Amino acid sequence: MTLTIEMLFPEIANLHGDNANIDYLARCLPSARIVRTGLNEIPEFVSGKVDLVYLGPLTEKGQIRAIARLTPYKSRIEELIQSGTHFLFTHNAMECLGTRLVNSEMNYDIPGVGIFDFSSDVRMFDRYTGKVMGTFDGVTQPIVGYKSQFSMVSDSPEMPGFMTTTRGIGRNPTTRVEGIRVNNFLGTSLIGPVLLMNPHLTEWLVSSLVPNSEPRLAHKDFAVAAYDARFREFQDYRTWSDFERVTR
Repeated sequence: MTLTIEMLFPEIANLHGDNANIDYLARCLPSARIVRTGLNEIPEFVSGKVDLVYLGPLTEKGQIRAIARLTPYKSRIEELIQSGTHFLFTHNAMECLGTRLVNSEMNYDIPGVGIFDFSSDVRMFDRYTGKVMGTFDGVTQPIVGYKSQFSMVSDSPEMPGFMTTTRGIGRNPTTRVEGIRVNNFLGTSLIGPVLLMNPHLTEWLVSSLVPNSEPRLAHKDFAVAAYDARFREFQDYRTWSDFERVTR
């Protein structure tokens, strides 16, 4: 059966070059079917079989539009998460699935889709722009990446994280728990794109999507060499600023 990857709202969810996550995944899975669902189209996951649902970074107004489009399908998204369907939501896309999205600077306080129990406080002039490194259960090599995080996500200790940071902040500056990981739902505030920057994570994801075959990464030698160079830089404490740390 053909593997199907659905990319949601690419006309508005396209910041930071993060749509290259799907471009790279498509090269790693050349037989996969890539569906690009526009903002005014009914998502394929509503009635069809989709193996991975992807949503990339949005502007603040884009988040509001995405919430409006996804809210009618809340129960379906919950059903898919519980059944083990893969999701990858990067940067601020995962915030759409929380309970509230608050932006005092733009004067709005709106409900999110309400799938996960957290709220997001948008702080345009109090952002975190810096590096992050941490551990992801199932991948032996550390995850490395960058954040330009405007929204500080409320920390719910019972909600599993995408990773645990060893350097850099988590959901907000007071926690090392970063992102969300529930079954095969992966949500992270990292930008990069995260799959290109972390080939070992991509290899894990490909193995999870196609469990009965040997994962084959596109341009693996180049991807791993780039990762190794970045990891060496991240290991050097001198490359880290004082603000790139968790505060208590």
